[in-house]
Amino acid sequence: MEKKFINIKELSTVVGLGLGTINKYIKEGAIPSYKVGKRRLFDKDEIVEWIKNHKEGK
Repeated sequence: MEKKFINIKELSTVVGLGLGTINKYIKEGAIPSYKVGKRRLFDKDEIVEWIKNHKEGK
């Protein structure tokens, strides 16, 4: 079974953004994420949609 949620380090690898940039997006509410205890998790399907919605020349 494939994981539905990934952590910030995995997200950084997948989308090619640095941790600082991702944290900035989190603080701005620009990227969909979930706070579970002290952990920040990202739904892979929501991240794919987020990327598609930020396509250049859209």
